Amino acid sequence: MRYAQVVLDIPTRQLEGAFAYAIPDELDESAQVGATVLVSFSHRACVGYIVEKNDVPPAGIDAARILPIERVLAESAFDEARARVASWMAREYACPLSEAIRLFLAPGQGHRVRRLEEGGEWELVTEAVAPVDERWVSLTEEGRSFEPRKSAARQRALLQALSAGPMRMAELSALISGASSVVTALEKRGVLRVEARRRVRGAETTTLSSAQAQPPKALTKGQQAALAEIDRARRAAAGDVVLVDGVTGSGKTEVYLSAIASAIAEGKTALVLVPEISLTAQTVGRFRSRFGDDVAILHSRLSTGERFDQWDLARRGEVHVVVGARSALFAPLERLGLVIIDEEHEWTYKQESSPRYHARDVAARLAAECGCALVLGSATPSLESLARCEAGSWRDHAWTRVEMPERPGNAVRARGRHGPAVSAKQPLRLLETAGRGLASGGRAPREGRASAQPTRLRDLPHVP
Repeated sequence: MRYAQVVLDIPTRQLEGAFAYAIPDELDESAQVGATVLVSFSHRACVGYIVEKNDVPPAGIDAARILPIERVLAESAFDEARARVASWMAREYACPLSEAIRLFLAPGQGHRVRRLEEGGEWELVTEAVAPVDERWVSLTEEGRSFEPRKSAARQRALLQALSAGPMRMAELSALISGASSVVTALEKRGVLRVEARRRVRGAETTTLSSAQAQPPKALTKGQQAALAEIDRARRAAAGDVVLVDGVTGSGKTEVYLSAIASAIAEGKTALVLVPEISLTAQTVGRFRSRFGDDVAILHSRLSTGERFDQWDLARRGEVHVVVGARSALFAPLERLGLVIIDEEHEWTYKQESSPRYHARDVAARLAAECGCALVLGSATPSLESLARCEAGSWRDHAWTRVEMPERPGNAVRARGRHGPAVSAKQPLRLLETAGRGLASGGRAPREGRASAQPTRLRDLPHVP
């Protein structure tokens, strides 16, 4: 018999850590790290999450006194590395460990235990979003030579429709009246084959010409230097961080795409975070124009079912790239080789509800635990990132800054110490415009929106 360390889903800081439970032999295959289980705790049923498995019971505990796991409620949603990240988040952000673990669970998959009445029995409540399967109909080998009776007009129409290839049952029903009964009859005779296929909800596409990301003929020197440093950090597999400090239009997206292509070629996966306000069809289209259906999208504008399908694509290993907003950081990608955070200075990477984490710092911890590289990109890097790069390391991991001061096809653009150079009159016009807007009852620009003008004091040049 094997044993598991289970974190109970009881939202209190008084039950820190995990509790030991025995794994019955019949549950050993399904009770993996990351699985949601039902256990008994203090004479009541309780939901928990397996964070560790062992072959021997904990030291100093009699194996006969360890209670068994009663049921496995959901299959594994995270691995041991992410379990360690959740434990770090609980300490770093002072939240219950179960609350941090729930970030890694499948969207729409909730399990809780409630009491039916005061002093009564406990009841398990499951809220699970189910996958959507569609019925597809196709001809068998025998069906290609099948000749229906002359009076069987519907059979002839159905076989003619399927001669071009498999079709969904819903499409056949819309084309042919009574197609369902005909399909059932022909399936029994071995003429047709009916199978269930998974339908993925939330597959975003775009036909915008600006969303195409074809590889350029040549990279700039800055892009080449950034790619070389990213490849070095990825192969080091030590959680090193590369800050790509590039002016607007310098081609940071192409650096991301090329770095991801290199990671995929070596059997690795990649995770890309962008601010919620920047996650448009154009952004999604750029990644899908390069990697096709090998990309999953995760953000808050998708429905729960759509998020589950995209999340499940990553768990089943059917995609190697996940692009999304802050919550996409917890996608269950295996063999993670690269984590990229675009516009790393944006405030939208801060979670405002509990657990109140910063995605940039959690990503750094995730990169360290998974042994991959973290890439931060920005035209105006945050002060924290600049300070860590200047120090050369942070929390025992190397931080390197690569500057990209040139745009493809243009001359090198002069930069100051803290950002791109601007004319001396430009800040004055910016302040005057903002002052007139506020004086006339207008609103100040919303924080977090992209702007072509500098909006922070450190971005403004010194005016003598």
